Parts: sequence; C-alpha cells; structure tokens
Amino acid sequence: MKRVASIPYLFSRRLLADVDDVLRLSLFPACLALFLYFYGAAPVAAQNTLISPPGNQDTVTLACNPFPPSKIGEDPAKPGYDVEILRAAFATRNITLITPFYPWRRAYFMANSGQVDGLCSCSYLPEREDEFFYSNLLGYVRVAFYAVGTNNLKTLEEIKDAQDMTVGIVNGYSLEASARDAGLDVLLVNSEATLIDMLLSRRLDVALSYKAPMDHELRNPDRQFPGIKSIQDKIISNNPYYSCISRKAKNPTALVNELNTGLTTIRENGLFDSILAKYGVARKDGPPLQD
Repeated sequence: MKRVASIPYLFSRRLLADVDDVLRLSLFPACLALFLYFYGAAPVAAQNTLISPPGNQDTVTLACNPFPPSKIGEDPAKPGYDVEILRAAFATRNITLITPFYPWRRAYFMANSGQVDGLCSCSYLPEREDEFFYSNLLGYVRVAFYAVGTNNLKTLEEIKDAQDMTVGIVNGYSLEASARDAGLDVLLVNSEATLIDMLLSRRLDVALSYKAPMDHELRNPDRQFPGIKSIQDKIISNNPYYSCISRKAKNPTALVNELNTGLTTIRENGLFDSILAKYGVARKDGPPLQD
C-alpha cells in the first residue's frame, strides 16, 4: 500500500532542508577562507625549507644559518632582514627565493658542493673566490668584546689584546679560529644567552661575539638576567659582507647579475631601508652575520 505523507511530515522535511541549505551557504565562505589561508600560508612556511613553492616559477635556493635578527629560522613570518632583503631583491626579477636553515658549517658545505645555489651571506676571503661569486654589498660584520663594566674593555683594541683573559665564544663561529690564532684562552659555549650568564656570574672576563645576535639576546624581553644592564661592549671590527653564489650553481654569473639588479632596485625604491627599519636596524649599522 502506498504511504501518503502527512502535511506536518512534509513541512518538517522542507524546514530541515531549508535549514541545511542555509548552513551550507553560511559555512561555505568560512571553509573557503580557511582553505585559502592555509593554502596561501603554505608557500611562506615552505620558504624556510628545501620544498619548492607550488606553481611554475623560477626558484633559487640559498642556505642560511640561524643568526638573529638577520636570519631567524624558526619564524617564517619574520625570517630576518637578510632573508627579507634577498627575497625582495629576487622578487623584482620574478624569482622565488627558498631559504632552508642549517648550522653554518653544513650550509657552507652544501653551497660549496652545489647542493644549493649558494649562501644567504658570507664574508669575503680570497680563498673563497674559487668557490663563490660575491654579490654587491649586503651589510657589515661587526665584532665586539663584551664585559661586565668597562675595566676589562679599556685595553682591548683587537683580538690579541685579550691574551691574559678568559674569553667566551659561541661554538661554531669562525671567531674561535681567530681567537686561538691570537693565543687567547678560549671557552666555547652553545649560545649568546650562555655568554651573558657566564659574564654575569664572573666565569668569563670577556665575551667575543658578533654584535647583532649578542645585542638581540641582550634586548630579548623573554629572558631576565639580573644585572644585565651592567654589560658593556666595545666594537673591534666592522667589515663588509655579501651574498655568495656557488660556482657550481646553474649559470652562476647570470644569477649574481639578477641578484645585483634586484638589490639596486630595492635600495633605490626604499624597500631595503624599510626592511632594516622593521627589525630596528639602521643602514649604517649593516646586517652583521657569522662569516
């Protein structure tokens, strides 16, 4: 026997169907927004890996070493001013820059062996000319001694002047080799935060460090070091540095030319300076880094 639906039954089904349609229509924009957000954010996060972004576009991969605030591996949204400057320069040439982060020695090996197109940045050394092409100037390497108070800093004008002191250096920095060559008593530590702690506890006479990451740590609001304001510094060198394109990259001379053209563009249009200002750095300071 054919069943005849009652009016209340038909009304209920129609009402439920209308509610279902309304929910679908109201949820669709939210779902679409979430999709676009995560899909759009993925390439940004991927910039700090070896994964190429989606789409058919020219890409360049430069290995970076963590060195805040110029290179910050754990924050894709604010990766450091070196990284943002290089990305902006390449973007003017319609090239997407990929910036995987590695410890300095591994980054150097990967660039030198042609596994990546080069290094985000490095200092000039004559022996490196056989391995890299240098870009136009990116900034300056500033090296400084740090101490509690100024007494231990008064006689320090260059590295060798600290021969009678216990000197702390972050492990992995090339400053270690310079200090040992100068005959210093070197104590290696794992971070700038440890240098600060050892200075304040009087286990070091002075610390020898690149100024940018040390000052970044001294100003870090998430760390509280009693007596931190007593730490003083004295700059002993201020040297230029560059982006370094591996000679084993595909067409490296053309790549350097594209980068240099991009750097000129963003200097002229003010973007270079605005990126530095975003990180609280003036151009005269230059983006210092590990060499």
